[in-house]
Amino acid sequence: MYREYLKQWLDSIKQMSLAIVALFPLALSALVLFPFLAWGVLAESATNNEVWIYTLWGYLLFVYSWMILQRDGILGVEHQLYINSLPVSRSTKDWCELGLSLYGANLFILGPLVIFLVLFKHGAEQVLHLPFSYVIEKLAPAAGLLTLCTYYCIAAVKVRRLPFLSLLILPLLITPWAQELSKIQCLVLWCLAILTERIIPMPMFGIGTWLKGSYRLFFQGDMAYPRAEGLRLVALLLMLIMLRAMFNGVPIDVKSNVASFLSFTSALLMASSLFDTQALCRQYQYYLTSLPVSKFRLQIISISYVMMKALLGLSLIAYLDIFEAQHWALWSLFYVTSLLGILYLPKWFFSLPIIAAVLVFVIGS
Repeated sequence: MYREYLKQWLDSIKQMSLAIVALFPLALSALVLFPFLAWGVLAESATNNEVWIYTLWGYLLFVYSWMILQRDGILGVEHQLYINSLPVSRSTKDWCELGLSLYGANLFILGPLVIFLVLFKHGAEQVLHLPFSYVIEKLAPAAGLLTLCTYYCIAAVKVRRLPFLSLLILPLLITPWAQELSKIQCLVLWCLAILTERIIPMPMFGIGTWLKGSYRLFFQGDMAYPRAEGLRLVALLLMLIMLRAMFNGVPIDVKSNVASFLSFTSALLMASSLFDTQALCRQYQYYLTSLPVSKFRLQIISISYVMMKALLGLSLIAYLDIFEAQHWALWSLFYVTSLLGILYLPKWFFSLPIIAAVLVFVIGS
């Protein structure tokens, strides 16, 4: 069952990859190489703390998202009735799910495991000649990476509660203090955040009465099928994390060019949320046409709702201090042209922001 799900999932990934490559030819190869680049940074105890935290955050977020996409296949969601009818104990099913989780993670866990074993062997040879605390300090980054990676691979499948505290709030809070904290202290804080989010129930927020009409319908649609918005948030976070980590070692003019590219990709990514809102409008077109709202006003409402959703991404960009004034202007230009493209040229929506980017480049040069 998992093999069949994996086959269908990989087919959809291939189709998505064609679109990614069409837009950004180097994006897919960079994404594939990311784990290999991250291992070298994360296993080295001498790595700059800020770069190390951003890289660890990006790697764990990538691993967690990878496993979330496979969760239905590992748990056999579409075949629950058949699985429950099998004469197999609950513990055996748990072991099977654990095995499939590790199999689904494969390279993401195997890489840190090999690195840890190599460093452990090297540390065991040095423990007689060097202080024990020095050996522990050398082993801590690799051991922490392996432990956290294993936890998130399993938690993505077995734990329904999203790790907002450990995978979003904590990294944002500790990055300003990166140079004041050691890597071991960062790992301890990460583990405490995981324990806290597992023990303390996450507060539930109801919609209440503050959202009404079409806004309420759009919001409930996103809450019922959160995967699309979740993937957009993860994609944006990964871009921000990798670029923020890279900023520490590049000249100022390169930073400006990279921030300009981010303004284009992030605007395109956030504006694509309008596709989901339009699909919801088509699904409930009979209900929406029965409301005393014109088609033009409904379009304005849907655009304003998508803009409100973009505020979270903009807040993250502002918090990580990546954009300057010209980059915010570029982002606004690319975002508006992307929305116009989705409205009037849905099949070629990216053509308008590309034309805008070319014009900006020509005028700027």
